[in-house]
Amino acid sequence: GFYIGHAETNSRSKMNITFNLPTEAAEKLFLQQASDAGFVGLAGHRSIGGCRASIYNAVPLAHCEELAAFMKNFKNSYEKNS
Repeated sequence: GFYIGHAETNSRSKMNITFNLPTEAAEKLFLQQASDAGFVGLAGHRSIGGCRASIYNAVPLAHCEELAAFMKNFKNSYEKNS
């Protein structure tokens, strides 16, 4: 779908979720709206781009659930308005 993982299956991290969105414009809008909603550090690595959500042990489950809800809402809103 909408959020496209770019790491090879056998190379995926359990602590860093990396993904791209369908277009560069969607990615920029996602990062801006995520920042406005209080999510920080989602921009991907400078050499690869995309997005990266780090979910290390210090990140509470509730924060992961909030990000997941934001991502679902963003996807629905973007698809509805595109």
